[in-house]
Amino acid sequence: MKHLLAIFALIFSFSISAQQILDCGHSHNDYTHQHPLFDALSYGYKSIEIDVWLHNGRLIVDHDGIGLDSKKDIEELYLLPIIERVKAHRGRVYDGDTTPTIFMVEFKNDAEACYAVLKTLIEKHKGLFCDRMGRGGPIKLLITGHRPWQTLRKGNEEYVTADGDISQAAENTPNYILERVSDTYGSHFSWKGKGAMPKAQKEKLKALVKVAHDHGRQIRFYALPQNENVWRELLDAGVDWINVDKLEKFAAFYKSYVLVHGSSGGCHCLRM
Repeated sequence: MKHLLAIFALIFSFSISAQQILDCGHSHNDYTHQHPLFDALSYGYKSIEIDVWLHNGRLIVDHDGIGLDSKKDIEELYLLPIIERVKAHRGRVYDGDTTPTIFMVEFKNDAEACYAVLKTLIEKHKGLFCDRMGRGGPIKLLITGHRPWQTLRKGNEEYVTADGDISQAAENTPNYILERVSDTYGSHFSWKGKGAMPKAQKEKLKALVKVAHDHGRQIRFYALPQNENVWRELLDAGVDWINVDKLEKFAAFYKSYVLVHGSSGGCHCLRM
């Protein structure tokens, strides 16, 4: 009996200590949080947004491009810390999780020049990154903002995919190049979470998700109202990534959502 109680105690201890993984959680403008990277990781976010400016040969992390000389670059703020994290977690970002965690890197100025610098970092830390199909290291790179389309459309870039506009969802670019599509929430919907979502807007949401998924792409809306009703509608419709500013609030909501609905309904088309 004592042996059985010890086993049950061990199982219970593991269940309450195991980290929740937000398989649909996108940490928007992650560097603006009190502890960049680490706040998102503490809640289990699987997609992390990093805005960078090319400045004096370095990719400086910032939104507005002001005072770049005094700010940290992507290697110092994100790559070196995640390398240490991965070492401590037996080659993964999260214990027991075998899918890549996405760094969505937003180029704020010269796309091709930014990408050239990023490629030197990829080569320097190659073991950290997976290829564009999700094979290899624990971090997947997704480029947004000023995208280096001229280079990417050649189809030879092994370690990056791109985030485009939702209007690009049905174009014939292979989905291993154009993996995700994103638009502002307000460019499609006026509903902000009060009352029921109007039928016409709900149908539009479902249609946009269907087009993206039919073409093997993930879909995301940004600048959306940060409330549970909006989050729930997006998840119910199969939106792959929920753009989150309130990290703790969404993590608590999603824990309850999963208990009722299971994990998110998005396809995460290229994630392995």
